Amino acid sequence: MISNLKLLFLFILIALAGCSSIMSPMTPQQKADSLYAKASQLQEAGLYEEASAQFEEYVSKYPERNSADNAKLQIGNGYFQQKEYEKAIAAYQEIVDTYPGGDVADRASLYIGDAYFTQQKTDEAIEAYEKLLLKYPRFSTQIAVSAQNRMSAVEDIEEDMRILREGKDDEKDNAQYDIASVYLDVFGDYASALEEFQKVVDEWPESELADNALWKIGECYWNIGAQQLPSRNLSQEQLAYISLLEIYDRYPQLTGLDLFRMDVHWPAGKRGDSYELAYAQVRRIVNKYPGIKERRTIDYLPENYRKAFDAWQDAINKYPNTDTAVAAPESIALALVDMGNLYYNMKLKHFGCIMFRESLMVMSTPEGHLGMARYYANITSTSGVPWAYRRAFHHIKKAEELTPPDSGMANEVGWAKEWMNYKMRIEALESWPESR
Repeated sequence: MISNLKLLFLFILIALAGCSSIMSPMTPQQKADSLYAKASQLQEAGLYEEASAQFEEYVSKYPERNSADNAKLQIGNGYFQQKEYEKAIAAYQEIVDTYPGGDVADRASLYIGDAYFTQQKTDEAIEAYEKLLLKYPRFSTQIAVSAQNRMSAVEDIEEDMRILREGKDDEKDNAQYDIASVYLDVFGDYASALEEFQKVVDEWPESELADNALWKIGECYWNIGAQQLPSRNLSQEQLAYISLLEIYDRYPQLTGLDLFRMDVHWPAGKRGDSYELAYAQVRRIVNKYPGIKERRTIDYLPENYRKAFDAWQDAINKYPNTDTAVAAPESIALALVDMGNLYYNMKLKHFGCIMFRESLMVMSTPEGHLGMARYYANITSTSGVPWAYRRAFHHIKKAEELTPPDSGMANEVGWAKEWMNYKMRIEALESWPESR
C-alpha cells in the first residue's frame, strides 16, 4: 500500500506533468525525456516500486531509444536497494542478453557479481567478475579494473575470515577492520560496512583501529543518509527552533528568557517595536516547547545524518588523544557546511543558515563563512537591511583571511566579493526614482 507521503509525491509529479502539457504540446522526445525524468525522481526519493513501474513503461514505449538499457539498469538497481537480490540479478541479466554490446551491459554484469557477493555467494560472484575479465583481458576499461578489484577484495575477505576463525588474537582486529573497509571502499555497501566496523569498536575497543572504525561508522551513516533527500516539510517544532535561533542572532540578550514568569518585566521600548515583538515570540516558543532550548541543531536532521554526527562526536570523546580526534573538528565543520548547502539549495535557507552557523561554532573555515555570506546576501534581496550587508561582507572578509591566496578557494572568495559588490550596485540603481 502506498503511504500518504508517496501519494502526495506522485500527485505533485502528475500535476506538474499535466501543467507542462497544457502549456504547450510535447514532442515525442520531450515525452520520453519527461517519463524518464519522472522515474528518476521517484528512484531518488526512494520510491522504488513506483520508479520501476515508470521505467518499465519507458522501456515498453521507447524500446529503441538510447536510454532504454539505462532504464532497465535502474529497475535492477531498485531491486538491489530493496534487497531483492534475485530479482536484481534477473533484471541485470536481461540487460546483458538484450543489449550485449553496450557499456550498460558491462555495468549490469558487474552488478550481478555484487548481488551474489552481498548474498555471500562468493563462487558465483567471482564467476561474474571473471566473465568481464575474459571480455577485457588487457584491463582496457574501467569496468574491467573494477571487476579485478572486486575479485581481489572477495579473496581478501576470505583470508580475513580465516584469520578471525583461527588466526592470532593480535591480528584479528586488523582482519575485521579490513573486511569493513572492503565493504565500504570497494563495494560501497554502507550498511554492511557499518555493521563490520561496529564489530571492531565492540570487540576491540582498545585497538589502535577503534577510533578509525568509529569515525568510519559515522561516514557510513552519512552515506546512507545521502542516498535520499531530506523532507522539505519541516515539523512545527523545527520551524519554531529556526525562529528562535534567528531571534537570538538578532537579539542575543533574549537567550536568557525561559518559561513565562510573572516577576519578569515586559521589555522597555515602544510597543510594537521589533525588540518587543521578538521578546513576545521567544516567550511563546519556550512556553509551547519547554525543552526546545536544550535541543541541538543536529536533533532536527534526518536520522542517519544525526547518527553520523553522534558517531563522530563519540570518536572525539572516547579517543581524544588520537589523530582522528585532532582532524575531527575540520571534518565535522565541513560536513555541517555540506548540510547547510543541501538545505539552502532545497529552498530551506533559514535552516541552511543554522547549519552554517553551527559549522563555524565547531571550527572557523572559509566554506562556513561563505555559507553565511550567501545567506545574508539573500536577506538583502528581500529586505535591503544594512546589518545584513555588513554581515555578508564580514563573513567574506573572514573567509579571505583564512584562505591562502594561491588556492582554489581564493577564487571562490574573490568571486563572492565581486558578486556582493555588483549586487549592491544593482540594488542601489533599482532603488532610484524613475524621474532621476
